[in-house]
Amino acid sequence: MVQIYRTKKRQQKSVIQEVTINSLDLHGQGVGRSNGLVCFVPGALPGERVTARLTAKGKVASGRLQAVIEASPERINPQCNYAGSCGGCQLQHLSADKQLQYKEAALREELIRAGMQVAHWAPPLKGPAFHYRRTMRLAIYQGKLGLRAVGSQNIIPIEHCQVAQTPLSALLPSLQQLLATLKGHKLLGHLELMHLPPHTAALWRLTGPLPKADQAKLVAWAKAQHVALYSQEENIDQLWPEAPLALGYALDGLNMTVGPADFIQVNADINNAMVAQAMDWLAPQAGETVLDAYSGLGNFSLPLAKRAKQVVAVEGVAAMTERCRQNAVANGLNNIVPRTMNLDDAADVSALVKADFDAVLLDPARPGAQTLCQALADGAGPQRVLYVSCNPSTWKRDAQLLMQGGYQINKLGLMDMFSQTAHVELMALFIREG
Repeated sequence: MVQIYRTKKRQQKSVIQEVTINSLDLHGQGVGRSNGLVCFVPGALPGERVTARLTAKGKVASGRLQAVIEASPERINPQCNYAGSCGGCQLQHLSADKQLQYKEAALREELIRAGMQVAHWAPPLKGPAFHYRRTMRLAIYQGKLGLRAVGSQNIIPIEHCQVAQTPLSALLPSLQQLLATLKGHKLLGHLELMHLPPHTAALWRLTGPLPKADQAKLVAWAKAQHVALYSQEENIDQLWPEAPLALGYALDGLNMTVGPADFIQVNADINNAMVAQAMDWLAPQAGETVLDAYSGLGNFSLPLAKRAKQVVAVEGVAAMTERCRQNAVANGLNNIVPRTMNLDDAADVSALVKADFDAVLLDPARPGAQTLCQALADGAGPQRVLYVSCNPSTWKRDAQLLMQGGYQINKLGLMDMFSQTAHVELMALFIREG
């Protein structure tokens, strides 16, 4: 039985009704109709008759799956016993290939409704269906370590994770045992794990200084598990080993150094394929200058710099700008110009895009790149813009801006960065004629 630690209770008026599911939306929810309501039911599949506890708002109802009356032939048994309770995976009841088919169908439908045309749909980038995550972020509550429950802030303690890489999943039982011995567990905000062979790292986010006895237990655990140990209140401290440690990963023949708190793509296989596809689609040439916006630690900037004359790498976080600079130097690339800039500042972004760029690559966070896309559409932007997105909703908004400015979607393809989840990532190449 899955144990749930409840952080708060919410009471809403709801009713249990039967719903026939017709499709999946971009959030992986089953969509159907019942008693004049458009119903969204997570966990339900097209072709199924289900009962759901529905909460209505106007003519739309969101529901919690209660029972499957008539199952789809596509439904499979989840590999993980936490599936359906843990909010980390929403689609383990569907094969990985079917997940991608439904995600692409949902995105195509969204674009058709918006009147947006795609010249060429590329095959999705696929990797391992399980054990692909090289990073994990875990919540801590009442001395237990876990993930958020479906549809709430409640915590489900976990002893394994089917989508985490095996070295990370294998740490979970010992971590649960460790937490039970700590007196200051309320000072542990959350835990971040990272596996970058040959190293595995653990970063404890703290809300206050741990008792010395607790810190000694953390270090003893790290030594026993061969894990690099870090803690952070304000600054990040390396607790073990004592000698400086270089975390990093290989990419496109380059060595990328990262810090324990740095953002990296969670799926190494898809990241490699994504960067290779980006280089192929954008096709930077030896005499060109390329803008890499939201450049982070240089995941795209450095591969671009191997091929282009110059890369201007623009990032909003100064620490990531410095990391990009360090990675460029370490790899012998002297044609990257790292810049820290607020890419939501219209005046600065407008001035930026007036530079003579031959191509632009942008990989924003979930809020998207509205200001930059508006500036590219308004000005004499380059012919080629490659947009890597982790949020189809904000991508669609930004794509419409680019299209209003004369760009067309030349290529589009999904990337299975988060298999077993409803998360959708995509890459799109925009071409402006003339």
